[in-house]
Amino acid sequence: MHQQQMRFMWLEITGQCQLQCTHCYAESGPDGTHGTMTTPDWRRVLEEAARIGVQLVQFIGGEPTLHPALPELVGHGLARGLEIEIFTNLVHVSPELWKTFTRPGVRLATSWYAA
Repeated sequence: MHQQQMRFMWLEITGQCQLQCTHCYAESGPDGTHGTMTTPDWRRVLEEAARIGVQLVQFIGGEPTLHPALPELVGHGLARGLEIEIFTNLVHVSPELWKTFTRPGVRLATSWYAA
């Protein structure tokens, strides 16, 4: 029997966001938290993802750029051969995060809302 291999994984690393969009599926906002997962927990998830053949991990939230360990987690995933996508609202991007975004193997995704 042929088993399907999981190739894509979303990791919701925070419920915190600068915005309070009424349509937010995650009910994220300024009062959101990073949850109970620690940075070592997320590193283990990335290691397991790579081990089982995941190719692309997308960091989501909330707003993943608000998680203080995002650059570290991106590096950890890249070092294990994962492609990384960061789904961000791009409200504020620090210079450190721009360096992270421009690493080989990293890409950005965003939503654009208009009237």
